Amino acid sequence: MNIEFIIPDSTHLPALYDIECQAHPYPWSYQLLASNFGERYCNGALRCQQQLIGFYIADVLLDESTLMNICIDPAWQGQGLGQQLLTHYLQQTAARGCTQWWLEVRASNLTAQNLYRKAGFRQVGVRKNYYRSGEVSEDALVMQRIQEG
Repeated sequence: MNIEFIIPDSTHLPALYDIECQAHPYPWSYQLLASNFGERYCNGALRCQQQLIGFYIADVLLDESTLMNICIDPAWQGQGLGQQLLTHYLQQTAARGCTQWWLEVRASNLTAQNLYRKAGFRQVGVRKNYYRSGEVSEDALVMQRIQEG
């Protein structure tokens, strides 16, 4: 299995959006996904045999980065690829001078929370009813990682 990292661009949007819709019960809109490309962003993707199988989207401001989305195609989940994407994200943003990382995660998403904790993230707050879809709402846990030393 030959998996490689790439930096996605707008030509990859249809494939990214397809993964987003398959992996999340409340996916980002195509327009929102498309708006997260440009100089202030640090995005990465995984592909296998020319097929995109996962991605992350983050922004960078001075020495901080916020991981806004990380997603693995459901057919590829459970193989440690989320960990690979998260590690790649942290390396790429550290290379750009980041020493603090932020993210929000659904309170019910224990798998993601465990992934983030293993990477050194700690919960620092809660955003009540942050995720909303119709009548349903869910809290977001705010997590932070600070470079030590």
